[in-house]
Amino acid sequence: MTSATEGEKAIVQSAGITNIGRKRKGNEDSYFIDENLRLYVVADGMGGHQAGEVASKIVVDTIKKMMDEYAGGAVSVNNIGSHNLSKEAAWLYSSISEANRLVYDLSVKVKEYKGMGSTVSAVFLTTDTLIAANVGDSPIYLIRKDEVSLLSVPHTAMAEYEAFAPAGAKPLSDKFRHMITRAMGNRESVDPEIREIRPLTGDIVVLCSDGLSDKVKPEEIADIVKGNPPAEAGRILVDLANERGGDDNITIIILKISENSGSPQVTGNSNTGAGTKRESARPVVVEYDTEAFSGRALVRNITPDGLFVETAEFFTTGQKVVLTVSDINGKDSVMAKAKVASINPRGAALRFDNLTQEQKEKLESLVKHLTA
Repeated sequence: MTSATEGEKAIVQSAGITNIGRKRKGNEDSYFIDENLRLYVVADGMGGHQAGEVASKIVVDTIKKMMDEYAGGAVSVNNIGSHNLSKEAAWLYSSISEANRLVYDLSVKVKEYKGMGSTVSAVFLTTDTLIAANVGDSPIYLIRKDEVSLLSVPHTAMAEYEAFAPAGAKPLSDKFRHMITRAMGNRESVDPEIREIRPLTGDIVVLCSDGLSDKVKPEEIADIVKGNPPAEAGRILVDLANERGGDDNITIIILKISENSGSPQVTGNSNTGAGTKRESARPVVVEYDTEAFSGRALVRNITPDGLFVETAEFFTTGQKVVLTVSDINGKDSVMAKAKVASINPRGAALRFDNLTQEQKEKLESLVKHLTA
């Protein structure tokens, strides 16, 4: 097995998925995948009245914003004391610390959010290191050859007791397994666990919330992700967790690292629609409706054949969608049927289905107007 990063960026296949599960009324998990920065984050929110959802969203949004600023050179990293970290690891540490501060401040100021919090697990890939960071109990698994190891450090009463209890000590009851000892937003400051390793070709990394890890063993996760592409493996794992009860929200990010590439290419995650891409100077407004959900998005990449919609909704390949496309002011709208041609972590590529000549002309006119 060779190093995946020897001065060049490795090829990474990635996919993410989130699911409400079978018992919860809402989804308090959040995640994001930044393919350009190679940053991957899962956050599991905690708190009533949608406070957990608010906390997890603050965590992922803040980490992404801060990491973008650090990578772009807009800001310098905060002083993180005696921690012996690389520059990039210090970025991640500082970003998590800032996210923690914002969640804590809101929980103190807003009565409805009192006591809210979140876990966070993050992976950041540089040209020669894989940086894993976590607060809480959302695991980060590394599958290397036939072995599964934990890159994260679980912050639970049970894990800490097992780590320090003397040999032969009486085990704690199962209720301590989810008693979190460190979380985002519980205190004014937090100390994330940081681990830096050299990634190898063939490595697979899985970040997930405990909605998966409580229901599916690490060895089972490894078998599934080794035998399937990331997106398909994610769907299989969600289905398995739900078959076993689906007691909690389920969120998963899967990364597969393959051979070097001379350019920072990421396979399987192109945000292009069907046909030759045309990027509009101004966005198109697209409203989409399926039998399961409806939504609205701003789209810049559109062709006479189709378009790409960035959304967290869970589309499936071949799914039928009704689209209403209009300009930014909601004028010159065109309604058309479409099918999902492909999906990736950022959304779905939709191909127009059985367009009439009138619909084609209206779409072409709209695109020409926007790119003029």
